[in-house]
Amino acid sequence: MDILKKTLTVLTALALMAPLAVAAPVSAKTTTATTTQASVKKQTYTILSSSFYKTAKTYHTKDAKPVVYKAVMGADRPTMTLTAKGKLKAGTTYKVTKQVKVKINAKKSQKYSYVKGQGWVVSSKLTAGKFKAASGGKKTATKYTIVSVTALKKAKTVHTKDARPVVYKAAVAADRPTMTLTTNGKLKAATTYKVTKQAKLKNAAKKTVAFSYVSGHGWVLQRDLTNGQFMNAD
Repeated sequence: MDILKKTLTVLTALALMAPLAVAAPVSAKTTTATTTQASVKKQTYTILSSSFYKTAKTYHTKDAKPVVYKAVMGADRPTMTLTAKGKLKAGTTYKVTKQVKVKINAKKSQKYSYVKGQGWVVSSKLTAGKFKAASGGKKTATKYTIVSVTALKKAKTVHTKDARPVVYKAAVAADRPTMTLTTNGKLKAATTYKVTKQAKLKNAAKKTVAFSYVSGHGWVLQRDLTNGQFMNAD
């Protein structure tokens, strides 16, 4: 019976091994969802069980950027060696096609999910369903005095880094030069955007703050955006 159980577990590991070509790093042109390289760490685990989904399941990341691992399966035993190869983007929707449960130690196990086109990620770092930009939390509004607003002749290319800048919806007063900004979600991290307008606004403390209008989204603090297109780190 023990021999049969061991044989079945090895066969499971070999089945997981077959589609591993997908887990290899993709080219720079298609790596839109993986960001900067994580520190390379290698760890080998014993596989306890595995699941394959007939239909890919939809998951998303929140503010954090989960580490992505490349997997190598044992050829003659039910083991999985994981090596860190990068990170997923925060606030992004992904598809999961399979899941494994591995033994961490005598008392602890952990599940990993295979994110299509990326690699293996700790399952608890993913949330079921599509990512929705609006936070759904309490919205705050701040009134500013308009110093200047400039419409750019040509849209300017900018990008976000690891953080996810807050997006504001604007309401301009009809009879006085004021603009009220209300929080309206967040931009994605490590993503390229287009800016079409810029504004200088004075707050209640008489301090001038610069905002940029991100096309299709809303107003964002200028200091939270970086000029140029987002590029993955080598």
